[in-house]
Amino acid sequence: MKINFYHLLFLFFSSFTFSQNTSIKGIVIDQNTKETIPMANIALKKQSKIISGISEKTFVQGSVSDIDGNFLIDNLKSGEYILECSFIGYKTYSETINLKANEEKYLTLKIVEETNMLGDVVISAGKFEQKIEEVTVSMDVIKPKLIKSKNPVNMEVMMNQAPGVNIVDGQANIRGGSGWSYNTGSRVLVMIDDMPFLSGDRGTVEWDMIPMENISQIEVIKGASSALFGSSALNGVINIRTEYPKNKPKTEVSIFQGFYDKAKRESLNWWGDSPQYFSGVSFSHAEYKENTGIVFGGNIFNDFGYQKGVENRRGRFNFSTVKDWEKVKGLSHGIGGNFMYSHNDDAIMYTSDSLGYIPLDEDPANYTQMMMNIDPFVTFVNPLNNTKHSLKTRIFRDDYNPNGGDAAYSNIFYTDYQFQKTWEDINVSFLPFSFTHLVSTTGATRNKIFAHDDDVYGGKHNVSNYSFYSQADAKINKKLNLSIGGRYEYFNFDGEVTSVPLIRTGLNYKLLDGTFFRASYGSGFRFPSIVERYVTVKSGPVVVYPNPNLQPEGGWSAEVGIKQGIKIDEWKGFIDVAAFVMEYKDMIEFTFGMWDPGNTNVDSLYGLGFKCVNIGATRISGVETSIGGSGKIGPVDISILGSYTYINPVILNPSDVYYSYYIGDDLEEINYTDNVEEGGTSSDSGPNGNLLKYRYQHTFKFDIQADTKFFNTGLSVRANSFMQNVDGIFEDDIFNPPPGTTSPIGLNFGIRDARQRLNNGDIILDWRAAIKLNKNITITAIIDNLLNREYQFRPAYIGPPRTYTVKLDVKI
Repeated sequence: MKINFYHLLFLFFSSFTFSQNTSIKGIVIDQNTKETIPMANIALKKQSKIISGISEKTFVQGSVSDIDGNFLIDNLKSGEYILECSFIGYKTYSETINLKANEEKYLTLKIVEETNMLGDVVISAGKFEQKIEEVTVSMDVIKPKLIKSKNPVNMEVMMNQAPGVNIVDGQANIRGGSGWSYNTGSRVLVMIDDMPFLSGDRGTVEWDMIPMENISQIEVIKGASSALFGSSALNGVINIRTEYPKNKPKTEVSIFQGFYDKAKRESLNWWGDSPQYFSGVSFSHAEYKENTGIVFGGNIFNDFGYQKGVENRRGRFNFSTVKDWEKVKGLSHGIGGNFMYSHNDDAIMYTSDSLGYIPLDEDPANYTQMMMNIDPFVTFVNPLNNTKHSLKTRIFRDDYNPNGGDAAYSNIFYTDYQFQKTWEDINVSFLPFSFTHLVSTTGATRNKIFAHDDDVYGGKHNVSNYSFYSQADAKINKKLNLSIGGRYEYFNFDGEVTSVPLIRTGLNYKLLDGTFFRASYGSGFRFPSIVERYVTVKSGPVVVYPNPNLQPEGGWSAEVGIKQGIKIDEWKGFIDVAAFVMEYKDMIEFTFGMWDPGNTNVDSLYGLGFKCVNIGATRISGVETSIGGSGKIGPVDISILGSYTYINPVILNPSDVYYSYYIGDDLEEINYTDNVEEGGTSSDSGPNGNLLKYRYQHTFKFDIQADTKFFNTGLSVRANSFMQNVDGIFEDDIFNPPPGTTSPIGLNFGIRDARQRLNNGDIILDWRAAIKLNKNITITAIIDNLLNREYQFRPAYIGPPRTYTVKLDVKI
């Protein structure tokens, strides 16, 4: 009797132990290349029915493939399961499997890259992975292949090739959402890895500091996006995604040398027969080992400049690490950083049209700058309930030291917590609709800015920005994608409190196979920067005056668009057409005028200069079409990207007075029509007096690249119409005295003559060609401004002449 009892006890525990040993293990590989895929998500689910009309797949257990692509899911019960494997850029693999008790099943999961007509996967639109054709807003994606082939010296140069985007003096605008502004404010929010990358005191984009050598993808969102991303996303978002380390270590080094050609007009060539050179070196390394990823890189750049006395030198280093916890699946943490030291010279205006490469008074502003950011983060993805917790932080320090002026510094302390819940493969029926997928994103952000210096800022300035946001994205009937979200912003600027609610909504409907219709609406808001309100900036005799009364600007944008995917044999691509409108209230515009009328000092132009002012209500409407794709012609791989944008930017109340000043006892009241100068022919929309300044109404961009095994070549085209309206004083007799007369301030810029000479718009061609000596070494020749065109992207500032560059790329 005792023996039988022990036998039964042994059988009981043996059965329990064996049931716990039921497991699935295997490997994840790319079906085409046969390479193993690390960091792929493997989920085991069961189909379950919650209540009548609602069913979903219930998560049972999951795993993540290791550096060699291997995975293990153990301690399972016998039964029928649905096994799914997912990885960015690949189709989700799904298989129904039956497990027997005590079975150890081995699987080889062969996953396939997305082969849809568009192929791009984006994250910025809704803060989760989406196919670009399914997003509800206009988006463009720039791949690192184009960046490396063009060898831009910074991201500012690269973004000028993006559809609908123009960069003027570092100021980004999307579809004409802003004009020209010198080193103050930005309506386009530039982010690196989902965190803002704007300076604290100026609110400008630090283009030189962006790690060009470690970029995986650039995503451009067009239209007001403040509801999801906060202040400064009034005109759109540029999100730069850095590279994530892969299982195979990768090291790259790039060295280049170039020089400026002579301009066609001999009077511009102040350097004579000794060319002005520029050179640089960059490197990057990425690897993933033992659950730890590391990426680091750097850049050194030296430019003697085509403008006399305007030289730029910088050194930059960046790094990023991530640790994936083995004991706590889904938990990862890490830290990133970026450090830059630079010496810069800058010129606002030239001496004259004939001496256009010589700054006014040969006295450019020069300064040194030290900047750094440190970015700790932690993320937890819980596969048991499809939730994600994310905490991202950034400390941004900017030390600014002008030569002969007072040094200043500003600090940013940024924190963003986000919670995301995903309901996959649900089947919720509501009237005629069937919800199949739902993502809910909720978060809170804190942004603190400190700028302290009595001489520069006039004291201490503290800006506190708190916000709460939430967005839901649903897929209905497998064809309709709906998105709705909101944000509440709270600002405290030196005790001045402002709060504003913001909303965003949109839809995307699959009309036909490859045809997607979208419509969206979003509101935006931007608070003035510290520099716009309180800082006087001087470049030679040109002064940028502060405006302590500057008010926040807000607005909204709406659009409808259609994206048509194309797939013919080995060619795949898209055609996209969109119509849009943006309206702004209290728009802030950089304006030249008499800001210090009592000034009698010629060294500060007798009080003439620039200031940011509120000009009132404005509207920008237009259409945009873009194309993109890739394919083969015989053994040659071809890729193209192009766009055309038309805008009609107008001020709605051009006769309203927006600033005034006294000359003696006489009151001068200025409205928008008074302060613009009509150039060229009349606009089709009506009198030029209501056209917003410093904007191109027509913009065309195109890039084509051809690749073979050992050779590639490419051509970029950028064309824009004549800039119709500028500040009126630029064409006034005060700066352009008629022949035989003298300006009261002793200057003759010749801007009027220059604009009349260059009134047909601009077309700039860039060419490149590369030879691959082997799989690790490439030599590239680049000619920018191939036709050596003379062009002005704003008055009193001529763009660079033709440049020649040779670059060596080495993979180690």
